[in-house]
Amino acid sequence: EPDPLVQAQADLATAVELYTVGVGQLQAGDPAGQSTIEAANAQIGDICTSLGFATVEECLAQFGLTLPELPATPVTPAAAPETPLEQLPGADAEVTPQAVEVLPEAVPPAEAAPVLDSAKDVLALEAAPAPEGQPAEPAAEPPAVPATQEPPPPPPTSDVEAQADIIPVEVQPMSEVKGEQVAVEALPTVEVPQNVTIINNVTNVTNNVNVTNNTTNVTNNTTNVANTNFTNSGFIFQVGVNLVINNPGQEIDRLYDDTDEVYYENLRNGRVKETIVRPNGVQIVTVRNRYGEILRRSRIMPDGREYVLAYYNEDEYDDELVDWRDPGDDLPPLRLTIPVRDYILDADAADEDEVELFLAQPPVEQVRRIYSIEDVKRSARIRDSVRRLEVGGLTFDSGKATIARSQVGALSKVANAMLAMLENNPGEVFLIEGHTDAVGSDTSNLVLSDQRAATVARILTDFYDIPPENLVTQGYGERYLKVRTQEAERLNRRVTIKRITPLVTVASN
Repeated sequence: EPDPLVQAQADLATAVELYTVGVGQLQAGDPAGQSTIEAANAQIGDICTSLGFATVEECLAQFGLTLPELPATPVTPAAAPETPLEQLPGADAEVTPQAVEVLPEAVPPAEAAPVLDSAKDVLALEAAPAPEGQPAEPAAEPPAVPATQEPPPPPPTSDVEAQADIIPVEVQPMSEVKGEQVAVEALPTVEVPQNVTIINNVTNVTNNVNVTNNTTNVTNNTTNVANTNFTNSGFIFQVGVNLVINNPGQEIDRLYDDTDEVYYENLRNGRVKETIVRPNGVQIVTVRNRYGEILRRSRIMPDGREYVLAYYNEDEYDDELVDWRDPGDDLPPLRLTIPVRDYILDADAADEDEVELFLAQPPVEQVRRIYSIEDVKRSARIRDSVRRLEVGGLTFDSGKATIARSQVGALSKVANAMLAMLENNPGEVFLIEGHTDAVGSDTSNLVLSDQRAATVARILTDFYDIPPENLVTQGYGERYLKVRTQEAERLNRRVTIKRITPLVTVASN
């Protein structure tokens, strides 16, 4: 079992690294460095107190660590960022299927992609090759809204109001969900829905963000995938014209480490209950179905308090799991009366309070039901119902999923906003989306984008103490471009964050 002192030393070194990043930000004229330093100081203080040191200085000296000096004189302000979205032409446009991304003036207007991911999917479907023997149909713009149609209602003002049409449900405590305890080696193998085609397998390796492709095709969808269970599985599959990556093994790598104890129980209908017990007594309990998909997840505190992070009524919607269908198909095209600038925010052009206020906003329309996390990940129409936060100051090298240490601070405003929200509601859930440009193959871009989303999630946890169970990740490759170009485009290599709490759990919880 790992030495707690060794783990504390590693955590302390990471916090000192974060402090160093903050100093670098201040030296570069970025005022966000102060928030980064404050977050690092809080972590250092907590670790040193837990180890019994009277002062931080004594604590750091014990492990041979030092903090870099703060800039002695005011630094030259950093160059002004690009024009904020709200000041660009088109930012006042209402959010409809016809609304297009608000881009810098240097980008040709014809290259602006639709704002809504669901509208991008419509264009992709219409541009897809026709079945053999049939003429291809020309791509069309999203359908126009009839002039006589009634204007849509205003967005809900709270999560509770957004869920007003949902029949209340009584959430069964996780402690009452019991099964037969089994070893990890005895867990059932992962199955796949009958209406999907497996393209290739994805194998996780030890650094949690790199993956390799196994291009062996699986042609029989009724068989298990690579004889793996959800703890080490991952594969790319096709539904219609779209490729989707499903990589539960990558998420498992983020959720626990060698200091945790993990137990598994087999439940009815091929479901599995996983219980992670951390050294501080906190339990993370997850129920997955036979496809490795999350049905329920809760954090249970040592005193028995339970915070629900996901709750999906599998008994009511079980037919959607056998043959996966997009529950967003039941919804009309999204039409809003809010401008694009209120629907999308670039964290790089906002302060910490603005980021928190934006992330905390409820869905932009009524929520019809509680969805599974996988439903939200895969349904563009459902994701469109929540606002989009873009992390514009974070860039990746072409073809890589890593970022420089100096860029960790680009996440400071987002991380501090998340921490403030979690203080108010420990059950918040954030989806981190990875995107690439269109250079490279569809499958390689899909894997790369998934790695990038996982990288950001790990940074938020390792450097800023965001609990990993409050973060879910998904890569979309080149599927949702901001700029419609097949060339290398920085604006398309990005990470976006959405608060999906009111889509995956009951607001009263």
